[in-house]
Amino acid sequence: MVKSLLVRAHAKINFYLNVTGKRPDGYHDIETVFHSIGLHDDVTLRRLSKPEILIQCNHPSVPCDAQNLGYRAAQLLMIHTDSRYGVDISIKKRIPPAGGLAGGSANAAAVLRGMNELFEFGLSQPELMCLGLQLGADVPFCLLGGAAIGRGVGEILTPLPALKETHLLLTNQGIEVRTGWAFQHLHFALTNRPLDDIIVRGFLEHGDRRGLAENMYNCLEIPVFLKFPDIEALKCELASCHGSYGALMSGSGATVFSVMQDAASADQVSAGLSERFAFCTTTTTSSVGLSLA
Repeated sequence: MVKSLLVRAHAKINFYLNVTGKRPDGYHDIETVFHSIGLHDDVTLRRLSKPEILIQCNHPSVPCDAQNLGYRAAQLLMIHTDSRYGVDISIKKRIPPAGGLAGGSANAAAVLRGMNELFEFGLSQPELMCLGLQLGADVPFCLLGGAAIGRGVGEILTPLPALKETHLLLTNQGIEVRTGWAFQHLHFALTNRPLDDIIVRGFLEHGDRRGLAENMYNCLEIPVFLKFPDIEALKCELASCHGSYGALMSGSGATVFSVMQDAASADQVSAGLSERFAFCTTTTTSSVGLSLA
């Protein structure tokens, strides 16, 4: 019987994000185009003989208690399956917290998928995604991976053809933008949606990286840029750098990514951003990957 697993929890970016309305429950309806990327956290799961949850993380701002989405995922799964065992969760963070890359949701997805394998619960992908939605709107996509259009709060997913190894440059200045704050400060009267998600989806489906990058859109840039002008300046810098097809803030920020012409261009620009978080990566078809720890 396997006693431990290493799970790769992949981050996501949004090539398109529009908020279409506010729901009676306080959440917002959105239209978005998700894509998984190579940047990932490592989540190690170890079986415990008692029904308890232990969690640790190498990032100082990530809580190591019931506030952690990975902890909550384990708790939810243990209750759902009436498990007699517990789990020790160790998270090695690479995805910047509160960066618009679904780092916490990816960790939750990794715990759900990993524990399902480790404890042989036998839950199906739809069952795991349903449980994941109770933890966060991005968790179902983090379980699915690849590329997809998301509607509702992001949980109504339609898979799309994934881009093969499109080179990306991710940048983050260490600013943490809370998702709830960004949605609360979105003023619909100021939101002018010039594009429809169908346009972005079309470029994605045809593998047209330049067309995709030139038509990306995120309405949450409006409130975030008003409060954090440095993020807007970073986007402008990346959009105009050598080899960039276009730049966008991912999710509710504060990470900005650029779709790059090739790996050499990404590396060259990254070298000039050494004083800030800069990470060269690619798109991927992966969601969470399992291996023996």
